Amino acid sequence: MSIVAILSSPRKGANCDTIVNAIADSAKANGKDVKFFDLCKMENKNGCKSCFGCKKSGNCVQKDDVRELLEAIKSAEGVIVSAPVYFGQPCAQYRIFEDRMFSFLDPAFNLFIDKGKKVAVVTAAGSAGAQELADQIEGRFVNYFKFEPVGKIAVVTGNVPDYAAKNADVLKAADEIGKKF
Repeated sequence: MSIVAILSSPRKGANCDTIVNAIADSAKANGKDVKFFDLCKMENKNGCKSCFGCKKSGNCVQKDDVRELLEAIKSAEGVIVSAPVYFGQPCAQYRIFEDRMFSFLDPAFNLFIDKGKKVAVVTAAGSAGAQELADQIEGRFVNYFKFEPVGKIAVVTGNVPDYAAKNADVLKAADEIGKKF
Protein backbone atom coordinates (compact mmCIF):
# COMPACT_ATOMS: atom_id res chain seq x y z
CA MET A 1 0.00 0.00 0.00
CA SER A 2 1.25 3.46 -0.64
CA ILE A 3 -1.24 5.78 1.08
CA VAL A 4 -2.92 5.42 4.47
CA ALA A 5 -6.21 7.31 4.86
CA ILE A 6 -7.39 7.90 8.42
CA LEU A 7 -11.02 8.66 9.19
CA SER A 8 -11.79 9.85 12.71
CA SER A 9 -15.21 11.47 12.60
CA PRO A 10 -17.85 9.68 14.67
CA ARG A 11 -20.43 10.98 12.18
CA LYS A 12 -20.14 8.71 9.17
CA GLY A 13 -20.39 10.25 5.74
CA ALA A 14 -19.73 13.66 7.20
CA ASN A 15 -17.53 16.36 5.73
CA CYS A 16 -14.13 14.99 6.78
CA ASP A 17 -14.98 11.58 5.31
CA THR A 18 -16.17 13.14 2.05
CA ILE A 19 -12.96 15.13 1.64
CA VAL A 20 -10.67 12.22 2.56
CA ASN A 21 -12.47 10.01 0.06
CA ALA A 22 -12.09 12.66 -2.66
CA ILE A 23 -8.34 12.94 -1.97
CA ALA A 24 -8.05 9.14 -1.97
CA ASP A 25 -9.98 8.84 -5.24
CA SER A 26 -7.58 11.29 -6.88
CA ALA A 27 -4.55 9.42 -5.49
CA LYS A 28 -5.99 6.15 -6.78
CA ALA A 29 -6.50 7.70 -10.22
CA ASN A 30 -2.82 8.65 -10.00
CA GLY A 31 -1.90 4.97 -9.54
CA LYS A 32 -1.65 4.84 -5.74
CA ASP A 33 -3.07 2.17 -3.48
CA VAL A 34 -5.03 3.52 -0.53
CA LYS A 35 -5.83 1.69 2.69
CA PHE A 36 -8.48 3.20 4.96
CA PHE A 37 -8.51 3.07 8.75
CA ASP A 38 -11.66 4.21 10.53
CA LEU A 39 -10.72 5.04 14.10
CA CYS A 40 -14.35 4.96 15.25
CA LYS A 41 -14.81 1.39 14.04
CA MET A 42 -11.74 0.16 15.92
CA GLU A 43 -13.21 -1.73 18.85
CA ASN A 44 -9.91 -2.36 20.58
CA LYS A 45 -8.01 0.92 20.87
CA ASN A 46 -6.10 2.47 23.72
CA GLY A 47 -4.36 5.75 24.29
CA CYS A 48 -0.62 5.98 24.85
CA LYS A 49 0.27 4.63 28.27
CA SER A 50 3.63 6.43 28.33
CA CYS A 51 5.31 3.15 29.26
CA PHE A 52 8.30 3.95 27.00
CA GLY A 53 8.37 0.32 25.79
CA CYS A 54 8.43 1.65 22.23
CA LYS A 55 11.69 3.47 22.84
CA LYS A 56 13.62 0.20 22.71
CA SER A 57 12.15 -1.26 19.53
CA GLY A 58 10.40 1.52 17.65
CA ASN A 59 7.12 -0.33 17.99
CA CYS A 60 4.24 0.35 20.32
CA VAL A 61 4.03 -2.55 22.76
CA GLN A 62 0.23 -2.41 22.97
CA LYS A 63 -1.45 -5.13 20.95
CA ASP A 64 -4.61 -3.40 19.76
CA ASP A 65 -6.16 -2.12 16.53
CA VAL A 66 -4.13 1.11 16.53
CA ARG A 67 -0.92 -0.89 16.25
CA GLU A 68 -1.96 -2.14 12.79
CA LEU A 69 -2.47 1.48 11.71
CA LEU A 70 0.94 2.50 13.04
CA GLU A 71 2.59 -0.39 11.18
CA ALA A 72 0.80 0.61 7.96
CA ILE A 73 2.13 4.16 8.27
CA LYS A 74 5.69 2.84 8.56
CA SER A 75 5.49 1.23 5.13
CA ALA A 76 3.35 3.91 3.45
CA GLU A 77 4.52 6.71 1.18
CA GLY A 78 1.98 9.06 2.64
CA VAL A 79 -0.91 9.65 4.99
CA ILE A 80 -4.22 11.47 4.71
CA VAL A 81 -5.38 12.45 8.20
CA SER A 82 -8.71 13.91 9.18
CA ALA A 83 -10.26 15.28 12.32
CA PRO A 84 -13.44 17.15 13.07
CA VAL A 85 -13.01 20.09 15.43
CA TYR A 86 -14.52 19.66 18.89
CA PHE A 87 -14.10 22.72 21.12
CA GLY A 88 -11.04 23.82 19.16
CA GLN A 89 -9.39 20.39 19.40
CA PRO A 90 -9.42 17.22 17.32
CA CYS A 91 -12.00 14.63 18.31
CA ALA A 92 -11.00 12.04 20.92
CA GLN A 93 -10.64 9.22 18.40
CA TYR A 94 -8.01 11.20 16.51
CA ARG A 95 -6.12 12.08 19.70
CA ILE A 96 -5.76 8.39 20.59
CA PHE A 97 -4.09 7.78 17.23
CA GLU A 98 -1.83 10.84 17.28
CA ASP A 99 -0.60 10.19 20.82
CA ARG A 100 0.36 6.67 19.79
CA MET A 101 2.66 8.11 17.12
CA PHE A 102 5.00 8.70 20.08
CA SER A 103 6.25 5.19 19.24
CA PHE A 104 7.84 6.60 16.06
CA LEU A 105 10.42 8.49 18.16
CA ASP A 106 13.39 7.18 20.10
CA PRO A 107 14.31 8.65 23.53
CA ALA A 108 16.27 11.48 21.86
CA PHE A 109 13.35 12.18 19.46
CA ASN A 110 15.13 10.63 16.48
CA LEU A 111 12.82 8.83 14.07
CA PHE A 112 12.13 5.13 13.90
CA ILE A 113 10.34 5.78 10.57
CA ASP A 114 11.58 7.11 7.23
CA LYS A 115 11.61 10.87 6.73
CA GLY A 116 9.83 12.46 3.80
CA LYS A 117 6.50 10.67 3.87
CA LYS A 118 3.74 12.87 2.47
CA VAL A 119 0.85 14.15 4.58
CA ALA A 120 -2.47 15.79 3.74
CA VAL A 121 -4.60 17.18 6.55
CA VAL A 122 -8.39 17.54 6.58
CA THR A 123 -10.38 19.30 9.29
CA ALA A 124 -13.99 20.41 9.54
CA ALA A 125 -15.65 22.65 12.10
CA GLY A 126 -19.21 23.75 12.60
CA SER A 127 -18.32 27.34 13.37
CA ALA A 128 -14.60 27.99 13.92
CA GLY A 129 -11.17 26.51 14.47
CA ALA A 130 -10.74 24.35 11.36
CA GLN A 131 -7.74 26.23 9.95
CA GLU A 132 -6.01 26.48 13.32
CA LEU A 133 -6.40 22.76 13.95
CA ALA A 134 -5.22 21.86 10.44
CA ASP A 135 -2.12 24.01 10.96
CA GLN A 136 -1.43 22.35 14.33
CA ILE A 137 -1.80 18.81 13.01
CA GLU A 138 0.35 19.54 9.97
CA GLY A 139 2.93 21.15 12.25
CA ARG A 140 3.20 18.04 14.41
CA PHE A 141 3.58 15.75 11.39
CA VAL A 142 6.25 18.01 9.88
CA ASN A 143 8.17 19.03 13.00
CA TYR A 144 8.18 15.76 14.94
CA PHE A 145 7.93 13.13 12.21
CA LYS A 146 9.49 14.95 9.22
CA PHE A 147 6.57 14.43 6.87
CA GLU A 148 6.33 16.52 3.69
CA PRO A 149 3.05 18.46 3.55
CA VAL A 150 1.17 18.19 0.27
CA GLY A 151 -1.92 20.14 1.26
CA LYS A 152 -4.64 20.73 3.77
CA ILE A 153 -8.30 21.44 3.63
CA ALA A 154 -9.98 23.16 6.55
CA VAL A 155 -13.69 23.85 6.20
CA VAL A 156 -16.20 25.66 8.36
CA THR A 157 -19.47 23.95 7.55
CA GLY A 158 -22.13 25.60 9.68
CA ASN A 159 -22.87 22.03 10.80
CA VAL A 160 -24.27 21.16 7.38
CA PRO A 161 -23.51 17.42 7.04
CA ASP A 162 -23.09 17.46 3.23
CA TYR A 163 -21.32 20.83 2.97
CA ALA A 164 -18.20 19.32 1.37
CA ALA A 165 -20.12 17.07 -1.01
CA LYS A 166 -21.94 20.11 -2.43
CA ASN A 167 -18.93 22.43 -2.55
CA ALA A 168 -17.14 22.26 -5.92
CA ASP A 169 -14.17 24.30 -4.64
CA VAL A 170 -13.56 21.87 -1.76
CA LEU A 171 -13.79 18.85 -4.04
CA LYS A 172 -11.44 20.48 -6.58
CA ALA A 173 -8.92 21.20 -3.81
CA ALA A 174 -9.18 17.57 -2.68
CA ASP A 175 -8.55 16.37 -6.24
CA GLU A 176 -5.45 18.58 -6.52
CA ILE A 177 -4.05 17.28 -3.21
CA GLY A 178 -4.64 13.68 -4.25
CA LYS A 179 -2.56 14.23 -7.40
CA LYS A 180 0.43 15.13 -5.20
CA PHE A 181 0.68 11.64 -3.72
